[in-house]
Amino acid sequence: MASVLTTASRVACPHGGAVSTSGQSRLRVLDAPVLRQDGVAGRSLDSNCAVVTDPNTSTLKCATVAAVTAGQATKLKVGGAAVLLDSLAGTTNGTPPPTGATLSATAGQAKLRAV
Repeated sequence: MASVLTTASRVACPHGGAVSTSGQSRLRVLDAPVLRQDGVAGRSLDSNCAVVTDPNTSTLKCATVAAVTAGQATKLKVGGAAVLLDSLAGTTNGTPPPTGATLSATAGQAKLRAV
């Protein structure tokens, strides 16, 4: 089982930029709303991404979440959509690598777990 992500969790690019998440208040863990895919995908990252945009080297600072590719719960849903787990995987619009930078997540809580 994996821990459920909330607005108090950290979702970030590998260069230190944190995603500005949005939660679903119908279900809270330690008073923080849980996250669904729509609360991460398409959301912006703060300016802490260490990549410097440089057109000469084709590097691009991570600015938005391009996709969530894994980490949705199979059994726990809120409003008909799966909540996200700390097994979250996804990409940003930043480079390198050529397909975008990969996301990581830390739940920050162990009270609610799901599969």
